[in-house]
Amino acid sequence: MKSLEHYSEEKFSSFSFEQQCHALDKLIHALEQALNNDLERQRLISHILERCKLLQEAMPAKLTLFTDGLHPQLSAHQVLNKLYHYHEEALRKDSQLSIRTGDGSVHADPEVRHKAAQITIICDNLRSVFNIGSLFRSAECLGISEILLCGISPAPSHPNMPKTAMGTQSLVSWQHFTDTKDAISYCKAKNMHIYALETVNEAVSVFKTAYRFPMALVIGNESLGIEPETLELCDAFITLPQLGWKNSLNVGVATTAALYQIIFGAYNG
Repeated sequence: MKSLEHYSEEKFSSFSFEQQCHALDKLIHALEQALNNDLERQRLISHILERCKLLQEAMPAKLTLFTDGLHPQLSAHQVLNKLYHYHEEALRKDSQLSIRTGDGSVHADPEVRHKAAQITIICDNLRSVFNIGSLFRSAECLGISEILLCGISPAPSHPNMPKTAMGTQSLVSWQHFTDTKDAISYCKAKNMHIYALETVNEAVSVFKTAYRFPMALVIGNESLGIEPETLELCDAFITLPQLGWKNSLNVGVATTAALYQIIFGAYNG
């Protein structure tokens, strides 16, 4: 990524329209990398908006949609929502693979099955169709009751979902909610205890938690985690202990690891 100095007003104005669009695309990609840096995010947004005013021709439709309502004071999650729609056509594609199927009798303990059937997964603005597909596979393997897809989380109708979910998207019940808060309200109306899988200070290890059923497990965006407003609606926070310095597991991997402990673990407090 070229530094912003390469896109000074004078330099940008000298570009052809095609070069200008290419430069803006690079700036938007840089914005995605700066989501967690408030000052850099705000600086890039201002720079993008200023350069859009210098375009030699009418703004492309995708860019018009992206900049509509864009301003430096947007939160990281709000910018993420815009970035998702801007990059929607470039979502990662997985190779087509076949998977083995079984008769579901390996772990047929009625008590374990009953526990799994009382779990709902709430996806708080996950962006990656790969991760959502992975969650459908895990949910089907474990007999999870339902997946609630919120905000920008891709639905099973996404063209890449059959390849990432390996067909399990048709085997697990799911719903879409525009706002995660509505999904939590839906679960609370069913007397579910709401757990957030997040690395907050109050979080307790998944291996040292006595779980209450029925329950919902909230998982957050790959880069930004669970929105603070959503965390406030949760009843408890759980986390996976880690021994490395990166403190980062893929959201699908982390969720699956937590679910295995919740379902098969024997911690009773």
